[in-house]
Amino acid sequence: MGTRRAAPQRSERGATVVEFALLMPVLFLLLFGIIQYGLYFWAMQGGSDIARNAARMAAVGDPATCAAYRTAVAADIQGLTGSGSTATVRRSYATALPSQVQVGDVVTVTVQFDSFDLQLPILPFVDDGEVNATAEARVEFVPRQPEACP
Repeated sequence: MGTRRAAPQRSERGATVVEFALLMPVLFLLLFGIIQYGLYFWAMQGGSDIARNAARMAAVGDPATCAAYRTAVAADIQGLTGSGSTATVRRSYATALPSQVQVGDVVTVTVQFDSFDLQLPILPFVDDGEVNATAEARVEFVPRQPEACP
């Protein structure tokens, strides 16, 4: 009877490196995608908090002028997103004219800004990373000359 020869064993050296090289782009994309969306959701939560705080400020008439109000709210947004972000702040009252605002009316505040972006070229981003937050509050104090911030 003939003896069977064992097939020569193939060397598996380097197989782990090749497998890692094939999976690495997918793993890094997944990791950075999680980080990117985590930053976006963090900015959404922070924007909602800033809008609520801005609505409370508007409800008590502090500060009364539109420019000072926008500066105060923009400073909060800059603290959240860093110095490179631009912010849009709108304050409007339920009545048509700010001069007719009374205690008990509703003030609506909308803040809009860009969240932190990792600039990943192949990962889609929700609304291009733009955060929009709106909050309402009941007017508790009316300054002498209330201004809307359109």
